[in-house]
Amino acid sequence: MVTSRDETEIWIYDIAVVSPSRLLVSDYTNHALRLVDSVNGGVLSQVSLPGLPCRVCLLGGGGAAVVLNWVKKIQCVRINGDKLSLDRSIDVKECPVGISAFDSGNIVVSYNNPGRVEMMTMGGRVIDAVDNQKAGKQLFKYPYYITSNNDDIFVSDWGTGTITQMDRSLQITQIFTSFLLTSPYGIVSVGTDQLLVANRASHSIVVLNPTNGSVMPLLGQADGIQKPRAVAWCPASKKLYVGRACRQPAVSVFCLK
Repeated sequence: MVTSRDETEIWIYDIAVVSPSRLLVSDYTNHALRLVDSVNGGVLSQVSLPGLPCRVCLLGGGGAAVVLNWVKKIQCVRINGDKLSLDRSIDVKECPVGISAFDSGNIVVSYNNPGRVEMMTMGGRVIDAVDNQKAGKQLFKYPYYITSNNDDIFVSDWGTGTITQMDRSLQITQIFTSFLLTSPYGIVSVGTDQLLVANRASHSIVVLNPTNGSVMPLLGQADGIQKPRAVAWCPASKKLYVGRACRQPAVSVFCLK
């Protein structure tokens, strides 16, 4: 996970599973996006980014997109075998913090200060949006992470301690709260009836069932969880990857068969 070009400790802000043996990892402090061998932890390729990389998502056609905080950009990246290269970038009006993609080619992007979620095309055209003013209440504060499945969008917000569920038209369908969701960060959809959520303040990973709203603990400090920030799930290998913003090991792997 470490390279000779690292100037500081690695802060993993997000992880995306490319294949059972390949991960995309955003390293905030070193301004880098890395393609990592998930078996031995080796860095196969790396690109330096013109901003601080926060969240990352896979795109169709062998690509990915990473939001760059402070520079108001979304940077696209090509994945060609074990090689990463920079592609085009998308300008946005505010500093983005979260991103997820649909098979339709559209992406969902979140912002804070003020909290806002937008559906947009890959050309940067905003199709729809929802924010506190439109909702008529404090809906979002720090909506850092987004995940989606075939039908729904889920936004985790550590400022409000909520997981907000929306349909593809950004209509809010449910808002989940729990004493186990004190500071939800990374979130990943596992099928249609489970979400895995990193709860940073309580050093835990929890399971949220959006069908009935139940929240159950899955992993905690006894399992080695410390201030988790990012989570990624590989359905083929049944492995959960947990990233944290601190000293190594930066990514922990859990088999959940």
